[in-house]
Amino acid sequence: MDQKSKIAVIGYGVEGREMLKYLVKHKYAHLTVCDQRVRLKEEMPDGVSVQLGEHYLDGLEEFDVVLRSPGVPHHNPHITSARVSGVKVSSPTQFFLDHCPCKVVGVTGTKGKGTTSTLIYEILKAEFGKKKFRFGRGGKGSQRFVYLGGNIGNPPIEFLDKLRGSDVVVLELSCFQLGDLNKSPAIAVLLNTTEDHLDYYPDVGEYMRAKELILTHQDKNDLAILNSDYDYVKYYKPLVQGRLAYVSPREFGKLKEGVFVDEGWINMVVDGKKKRIMRVADVSLIGSHNLENVCPAIAVGYEFGVPFGLMKKIIKKFKGLPHRLEYVARRDGVSYYNDSFSTNPFTSMAAVDSFDNPTVLIAGGSDKGLKYNEWAQKILTRGALEAVVLMGETAEMMREALEEARGKLGDAIKGGAEATPTKVVVVDNLEHAVEAAAKLARKGGVVVMSPAAASFDQFDNYKERGKTFRNVVKELRS
Repeated sequence: MDQKSKIAVIGYGVEGREMLKYLVKHKYAHLTVCDQRVRLKEEMPDGVSVQLGEHYLDGLEEFDVVLRSPGVPHHNPHITSARVSGVKVSSPTQFFLDHCPCKVVGVTGTKGKGTTSTLIYEILKAEFGKKKFRFGRGGKGSQRFVYLGGNIGNPPIEFLDKLRGSDVVVLELSCFQLGDLNKSPAIAVLLNTTEDHLDYYPDVGEYMRAKELILTHQDKNDLAILNSDYDYVKYYKPLVQGRLAYVSPREFGKLKEGVFVDEGWINMVVDGKKKRIMRVADVSLIGSHNLENVCPAIAVGYEFGVPFGLMKKIIKKFKGLPHRLEYVARRDGVSYYNDSFSTNPFTSMAAVDSFDNPTVLIAGGSDKGLKYNEWAQKILTRGALEAVVLMGETAEMMREALEEARGKLGDAIKGGAEATPTKVVVVDNLEHAVEAAAKLARKGGVVVMSPAAASFDQFDNYKERGKTFRNVVKELRS
């Protein structure tokens, strides 16, 4: 690929825009933007062609290079046909990794990517910002910078020209960005990998194979960080090409090497020696599931030589990201939490586990092809959860799952577990859901919106859903 190549930029979202801006700046001459939205022609820079509308993917075989945005599946028939015809199919993420001059920390997983990536960024920024680094014999001291990008923050193409070899980039990588990579980050963090995006992938296996590309192209000097508490280790461990570090946040057992939780402490074992880093109680993030984010961040910090004391300081003050178990307000003695980023059953289950106070859950949204059997069992057996308010396309599906689970638990077929008398209410929208939850909640209790479903039935995205929840809660009478 060079300035004379005939290039198609497919998808003109956030990444597509930055990709085009970079290519124009660097004098790539033959550029075409392909997108479904027909009105985009007015936004194009001079000299950029367009292929818009229903047939925007037709004729990709005529290009030398196709740069696929994350929203367009790499297995799309038009993309596949172009690849078979000899067209180089790439992506903004691949382009960045090919041209990035410095070390990259990549973070992927079903959930927790944004929190883990941001915490790693904050830890490294605190370390790099306090001193100058000397590179090479007799070289001058210089500031080392850390950047955060990918699926969170800025598209990395935006800061590609600023990078130097001494810098570090932390990338949150979704399965959509990993789908056709042929290069992996030097440090790969693989969080939980559970069912998700089955509206995009044909099955769970294909989804997991997309995630594995964060490991596949590492070399012997690179580092992979895996969570030993998950069965996925059996699948991903054989793929590791270089060094391997484990984390174990669930107190399932002590690791011989790595970061683990034991008896209320986060510990790290290095060369057989155990070092207590901090108390679990000192972690500011709400919910024990967030230890799955903290432990890998510590492992990355150690790789870069960050002192444990500094990591502890940053972790103690790190409150998390918007729409991830975010405290909103207290109304009439009830605390409200916004977990709009929860778009699958497993993260909703984690939210339910985060509170011991009497809890009302708001759930439901657009259907992603996920099953709610395990989620329903959690809802009905979590003692603190007193009611669930369902909304959106998945409301009836969730209600049926709860009824089925109640019947099974009543027959005591699952380890003697018993169903609690959880109330189930179905409403038509988020505003009514908050009103219903406010009536069901007890003083001193909690209302948490953790939908376990996508937002596209009623909202543009999870952020809009979260903002709406905040606004509705704040309008409730105190």
